[in-house]
Amino acid sequence: MRRPLPPLDLLIGFEAAARQLSFSKAGDEVFVTQSAISRQVKKLEDFLGIALFERRHRSLELTQAGRELFDVVNVTLAQLAQTVDGLRKDPAQLSVKISTTTAFASLWLVPRLAHFRDMHPEIAIHLEADNRIIDLKQDVADLAIRYCGPDQIDPTTDVRLAVEKVFPVCSPSLLRREGRALDCIQDLYRHTLLHLSDSQNAWPWLQWGHWLTACHAVAPVHQVGLRFSHFDQMIHAATMGHGVALGSSPLVNHLIETGSLIAPLGIRVESPRAFYICRGPGHNEAVEVFIQWLLTSMTSPLSVSPTPVEGLPYRIGASLRISSMAI
Repeated sequence: MRRPLPPLDLLIGFEAAARQLSFSKAGDEVFVTQSAISRQVKKLEDFLGIALFERRHRSLELTQAGRELFDVVNVTLAQLAQTVDGLRKDPAQLSVKISTTTAFASLWLVPRLAHFRDMHPEIAIHLEADNRIIDLKQDVADLAIRYCGPDQIDPTTDVRLAVEKVFPVCSPSLLRREGRALDCIQDLYRHTLLHLSDSQNAWPWLQWGHWLTACHAVAPVHQVGLRFSHFDQMIHAATMGHGVALGSSPLVNHLIETGSLIAPLGIRVESPRAFYICRGPGHNEAVEVFIQWLLTSMTSPLSVSPTPVEGLPYRIGASLRISSMAI
């Protein structure tokens, strides 16, 4: 007879804790408390009769047995999730589940999805906007569009979608209303500046001080202005004429194309980040179609629809689902 296996929930809790090396983060991931994860791991250790973690004062480390078990459980759960997901799906329904940042979703992707839907109404799109970097090996998304440095991607499989360039943007109505020129860097001192909060110094290149230093500017810029916790909120404020923001290409390109924003200064500073297309473990025809559309759309104006990718059957009834986990 087959030997009894530990309950699935214990393996799920252990896998999350082993991957995060944190009971607290694992609990957040699987929607249970830290103490619940701790109890699950303890039950699994009792079931196996071995220790899986070395519990230190403020950290966790896997034991050798824990590492061996994690390697197997991690792959097995991913394969199980992929199989179950495939069985649940309508085999006639082509779909793509995309994970990306809230800023990329709201400023670049969502304004262009109508073009993709016009070309491929047979493909259902499920968009997850979340600033956390998810583990694609867990099969939670077919692909991710990530905003990161080159050291955070796999150069053998991931594709760079666009580099990021930073430059001042504002509404054309702002200059007309206030009657203040914005022809050179020194003119910034006479305008209200919009700032992106960054208490962790996670993106200094999106701060005015960093940008001015990169431009070798000698005129100081005061910090009085408006401050925002999310990039897309700041850009929306700029379109409303509340001040001058540091915009990011490609995110603000369509707002400039449509005249909602202007870039009065010709200086653009390249940031150390870029946008990358990262594939999940599963591959299907719809995913590849969407990737090709992304690459083509990135170099096309919003008003120009890329040529449809041929070879997919036309079906009516595909859907668009958008969800956000941003606070």
